Amino acid sequence: MKKDSICQVDVINQQNVTTATNYLEKEKVQKSLRILSKFTDNKQINIIFYLLAVEELCVCDIACLLNLSMASASHHLRKLANQNILDTRREGKIIYYFIKDEEIRVFFNQLG
Repeated sequence: MKKDSICQVDVINQQNVTTATNYLEKEKVQKSLRILSKFTDNKQINIIFYLLAVEELCVCDIACLLNLSMASASHHLRKLANQNILDTRREGKIIYYFIKDEEIRVFFNQLG
């Protein structure tokens, strides 16, 4: 780290610290942090945005969109399904994933 990026004195602006603390304690911010903590990497967040765009996708579609192997895409989808964020429906041999958690849908729709 560059030396000029570190404070050279130990002075705390109490008003800024209090304002930042109060902001973080807001219910809306806490809800956002709780939602975002469910995602372990950007690929899972991308999956949510893809599913907002087209409602449902199969593993092959997700693998193609994320440039992942089928196994890796399945891993991410399974993690999201295990948290009840996604659900599935079967059509013959194809399993489609869709957003199950309405709170997640609303949150990410507001971002997009």
